[in-house]
Order: sequence, then structure tokens, then C-alpha cells
Amino acid sequence: MAKIIIGNASAITVPRKDRESIRKFYSDVLGGKLVKEDNDKDIYHLDYEFYILFRYADVPDETEFLSSPRALWLQIKSDNVEELSRKIIDFGAKKLDIPSGLPESVPYLYFQAPGGQVFQLLPIDENQSYYKGTLEGKNTEKEAEVLKENALSELASKHQQKK
Repeated sequence: MAKIIIGNASAITVPRKDRESIRKFYSDVLGGKLVKEDNDKDIYHLDYEFYILFRYADVPDETEFLSSPRALWLQIKSDNVEELSRKIIDFGAKKLDIPSGLPESVPYLYFQAPGGQVFQLLPIDENQSYYKGTLEGKNTEKEAEVLKENALSELASKHQQKK
């Protein structure tokens, strides 16, 4: 079987009207560096060699879909989750109430950024045993899956009710 890895870049097409809030959020809140721009796109460099490209076009606002259970959510990490969480919420990003499935002592935040992307914010040093299914003495994978499934079902139900 062919070997694959996830690359170090992501791209999304967003409504032109979101450009200013995207620029402020990715520069001022997340500390990203705008490395390339033209009339139709911005490319931001975030630490650890990750790049996110925003294509601006006359497209419908899909913010609602992007926070639905069917969307792809990205993970970001910080050495100070509490401080960055406050900055994100103070900026006006939408907090999403989804359990992480991690031990209660691990701070986290699910949020929707300008442009519609949904992120899970975690500590840099979080070992994420949940994803590996290897936390000693506990079946955290199963416990976390139940929590997440319940939350996603609730989110899907709310999404259906809005339609």
C-alpha cells in the first residue's frame, strides 16, 4: 500500500466580505504572518511550517455547514490555551460546545474562525492518547467516542432544526 502523510498546507475559498476579519484574526489573534497576497488570495504562515491559503470569491457563506458534523475540523495547539482561548472569544469567534473526550484537566476550545473554519485548540504538549487509543489503565478511546458521538448527534439535531 502507498504511504501517505498530511501535508503542511490547507486552502479554502471564502466570501470576499470576510477578508478583513480573516486578516485580523489570523494575524492579530493567531500570530500568523501574511506571506503572500493579491486581489484574490492571502496566504498565512503559522508556526511549525503550516500554511493556510484563503481564496476570496463571490461564493455563498457556508459558515453554517462548516460547523456541522459533516465538516472537516482542524486542530491547532498553543503553549497557553487559556490565554489564546480568551483572545479568540474576545475577538468574536464562535465558541462551539463539543466535548473533547480528553481528561477534564486538559484545557481545550472548539471554535469557528472568521471564514468559517472550525478548530480544536489544545495544549502543545497534549499527547492525545485518545487518538492513539493508549491511555494506560483506561479505555479512554471508548469513553471519548461516546462523548463525541453524543455531542455530534446533538449538533446534528440542532442543525436539522434550523433548516
